[in-house]
Amino acid sequence: MKFTISTFIALMLLLTNCNNSQKVQKTEFDILFAEVMKIHDDVMPETNNLYKLKKIAQENIAVLPDTSSMIKELMDIQLLSDKADDAMMDWMANFKIPESDHKSKITYLQNEKIAITDVRGLMLNTIYKGKSLIRKSDKYIKKNKLRDERKTNLVPAF
Repeated sequence: MKFTISTFIALMLLLTNCNNSQKVQKTEFDILFAEVMKIHDDVMPETNNLYKLKKIAQENIAVLPDTSSMIKELMDIQLLSDKADDAMMDWMANFKIPESDHKSKITYLQNEKIAITDVRGLMLNTIYKGKSLIRKSDKYIKKNKLRDERKTNLVPAF
């Protein structure tokens, strides 16, 4: 009888430890997954600002004289906006957690956290540079009376 009770207790301890280990692994995965999704969810709405930035840049290009050096800068910002938007869309399209062992999933999420952080940096940097350039070109346009006030309310609220 003592052997049976001690065997039962040992078996219960073993099962409890295995179960706790699985809970820790699941929690680690869940935490990392939540971190990746938070970065994505925080920066995803900025794609709208990238679109606005491109539209305003195009409006300003249309009224600037052909000799203005700002045209090239505005065109570069448009290209950078496309690159940032494409990076986000590509990241989302390629985000697929592998159906494999726990360690591979954790490694995948760690790499994706780095990747989405890079996308966030590209997007926010583009918006920051673009905002500065839009202000500069708006000032030039206003000073030289190249158009009436902008008819659309597309000034990015970054």
